[in-house]
Amino acid sequence: MALFRAGLQRLANVFNAGQAGILSRLATTLAPVESKTVPETTKDVIAECNNLIKNNASRNFAIVHLLGKQWRVTDGDLLVVEGFWPPTIGDRIKLDKVLLAGTKDFSLIGRPIVQPGLVDVTATVISKGLSHTRTHFKKKRRKQFMRINFQRAPQTVLRINSVEIASKINEAPKNVY
Repeated sequence: MALFRAGLQRLANVFNAGQAGILSRLATTLAPVESKTVPETTKDVIAECNNLIKNNASRNFAIVHLLGKQWRVTDGDLLVVEGFWPPTIGDRIKLDKVLLAGTKDFSLIGRPIVQPGLVDVTATVISKGLSHTRTHFKKKRRKQFMRINFQRAPQTVLRINSVEIASKINEAPKNVY
């Protein structure tokens, strides 16, 4: 352990040798880049994203959290969700837990979810039923022990009606709740 610690100490001395060390010498040789200030750049990016939303230039997608799993959805997708779920056939539902949304040009990333009211994902329950039969087979060699269990889980099929980025980015949030 002492040998390992000594090696790390030597390595740290190499990087911190002299007045400024290797890392700072490399950083100072780079010429400063002339750029806009951060607030102006941010405003430009937000304005460009709002313009893309208004023009609806490309197809929207979203990553939603549903029944413990994350799904990437776009308009017209079919989701097969396993597990018990109360909505009945024909119900229109709104998927609220949107983790990420965007187009091919930009993405809105939530921390952990995107601001409520910014992205609307609506879906319709198409069918409910049971999954295919899964066979669970157990056997122990030379013990004359064998068990076969069959399992079918309830599943729901959803059609995603629309993924819409509803309002402009960086606006004050509407009181949804």
